[in-house]
Amino acid sequence: MKLQVIVYFEVFLLSIIILNSLQSSVFAQSNLQLEWEQHWETYGTGGTCNFGTHNFFVGDIDQDGITELITGGMMYEDPEHTYLELYAPLKIWNWNNEVFTLEKQHNWTGVLRSIYAADPDEDGVLELITAGSENNENGTTPTLSVWSWDNVDLVLKDSFAGISVGSIFVGNLDGIGSSEIVTAGTLRENSTTYAQLSIWSWDGTSLDLIDTTLWCASNRAAANSVYVYDLDNDGVSEIVTGGYDNDLMNSSGQLRIWNWDGTNLELKANKEWRLVEGVYGTTITGDPMGNTLVNNLKVGDVDGDGVAEIITVGFTYDNEKIMGQIGIWNWNGELVSLEERYEWMTKDITEIKALYLADVNNDDQLEIITSGATAVFGGFSADAPPEFSQLRVWSWNGQDLSLDYSEEWTIGEGVMAWNVAADDIDQDGTVEIITVGCMYVAALCDPDLRIWSIPSDSSNLYLPILVVGAIAILVITVILVKRKKEDVN
Repeated sequence: MKLQVIVYFEVFLLSIIILNSLQSSVFAQSNLQLEWEQHWETYGTGGTCNFGTHNFFVGDIDQDGITELITGGMMYEDPEHTYLELYAPLKIWNWNNEVFTLEKQHNWTGVLRSIYAADPDEDGVLELITAGSENNENGTTPTLSVWSWDNVDLVLKDSFAGISVGSIFVGNLDGIGSSEIVTAGTLRENSTTYAQLSIWSWDGTSLDLIDTTLWCASNRAAANSVYVYDLDNDGVSEIVTGGYDNDLMNSSGQLRIWNWDGTNLELKANKEWRLVEGVYGTTITGDPMGNTLVNNLKVGDVDGDGVAEIITVGFTYDNEKIMGQIGIWNWNGELVSLEERYEWMTKDITEIKALYLADVNNDDQLEIITSGATAVFGGFSADAPPEFSQLRVWSWNGQDLSLDYSEEWTIGEGVMAWNVAADDIDQDGTVEIITVGCMYVAALCDPDLRIWSIPSDSSNLYLPILVVGAIAILVITVILVKRKKEDVN
């Protein structure tokens, strides 16, 4: 009888352990370890802000075996600056786990909004591609520029003026010759703001606009993010854009799939969504922020099923609070299907600005890395709590979206992690996560670049040992019960 009671107890205990194991793998979250924090030269005296959700690039752009970190934004020495005293600070850094080194800095009067690096002319040398604006006595002009960097000289190769760009990608769209540069942004004409998608060629010396298209359902739309990928594995790359349409007062998150055959740009699919119709949320200052909006998107096989997913991040408003939103989608060549959508709220406003896909924990699976901020309404009031940056690492197995790691922090009067990337930037075998954006104290701003890593935590190693041990004890107990019965008989 006692042995039977022990068996029942061990079965119960084993069930609890296994359920706890499953629950931990789905819902567990841990904090990240801060390895480095970097301020700019204007910290405490002037201001630098690395705003824009595509204004950070990580990669070995000069192919010297050292990973570079490229930042942009805007810089000023005097908080009372004019637009002619506003500078675009293009900086190229590296980090060896001990020293954060500035390899190169180049400033011009204006703003740097977006950064990307690739080899569009396929000559074996990476080009640095930037988008922003140049300021002069006649006003502000949007520009797209191509640079070369050989670890000694940063050279402007060519520039195109007149098209506003917020996101850049490079891919071979028509399968012929070299790759195209693809950009997303906006164009304002009179009282209407259009979303704009543009395709460019780069032959090593000249940057040329090949094709462009505009769209807007009402008075205001935006294409905030662009990506190129063969989504349906048919050998032809699609263009994916994310943003919003239908004005801010009732904005719908928008995901679009395009094809370009070398001559014609064709819209293949358009997906829009909201949680609640006819409403909009406001910023911490009370200005219209929107209903639902995509800030950033990436494409990758995040569940390991051999089919690439489109990941979108941004926010949505439920008529009470502004919530962070992740969408996981797929495209089969005809339809855009939603695999998962998840919203969460930390404070009154939770917004995801940036997104990156990388294997950060060496499990041979891409994780979804998001960054942004959370704040309360009226956040600039003297008695309001500061704005917090929010960094999260998620995993998706095709059925469950798991929050694996989470970190929140603040500095000064508030901080926003506008950009995020991940790579083994110090070549130590561990992938680091890097955030950069804008912290502020009154009118004094700083990008507050931070380098994070996943901490070594062996606590989960004990769980399999406990499970195996419990099973072994259960088997031994069952054998003893069986022998006891045989002895009785």
